[in-house]
Amino acid sequence: MQNTLKIEGYELLSQKVYRVLKTEIVKGFLEPGTKLLENKLAEEMHVSRTPIREAIQKLAAEGFIKIAPNQTLIVTEVSLEDVKEVLQIRGALEGLAARITAKKITRQEIDELEGIVTQMGLYVTKKDLTSYCQVDDEFHNLILNLCGNKWIIQIRDNLGNFIYRFRIKSLSVPGRLKCSLEEHRKIMESLREHNSVEADRLSQIHMENTVINILQNVAKEKDSKEG
Repeated sequence: MQNTLKIEGYELLSQKVYRVLKTEIVKGFLEPGTKLLENKLAEEMHVSRTPIREAIQKLAAEGFIKIAPNQTLIVTEVSLEDVKEVLQIRGALEGLAARITAKKITRQEIDELEGIVTQMGLYVTKKDLTSYCQVDDEFHNLILNLCGNKWIIQIRDNLGNFIYRFRIKSLSVPGRLKCSLEEHRKIMESLREHNSVEADRLSQIHMENTVINILQNVAKEKDSKEG
């Protein structure tokens, strides 16, 4: 694997293996359709096959890995329809989180958001998609944490892992990076003004635009392959 995390500390071994494999999948290092072998994974991670097997079962239950009838392990393909449906739910959740946060956000917390948006602007200038995605996550995670609803946070985190691999596809569409930055600025301003309705609306629009740009990027890739 290209980005294997170290297996260390006091965490249960199967949980450590699960965490490593899940990270590899959601970040795209293990691409959809990749076949996995228990013995090879055990060798790479320097563990026995038992924690590998336990981690695989958990990832299969979460939909990240498919166990074929012949026991072949395959990284799950995510359909565009899945992405659209997941982002619809995520948009609703993030809109609700922004609506709640707008009512109680403090000046200090607004300043923190503003600092994140400033960082995003720097990465747009550098065209650094990876770093932009990281601070993009910080922006949305801060709003989620400020809303204080543990169920919104938990469900959104699970959905975020599911579509992480498509994030770069969305931002790779020409002009999308600058538009994304502007969308985040507008969300921040609505929070600054404690406008809960507008914060909700803008958050959902942001997710809708993400879907549109993912579809555009995938269509472009398909045309390129066929051409």
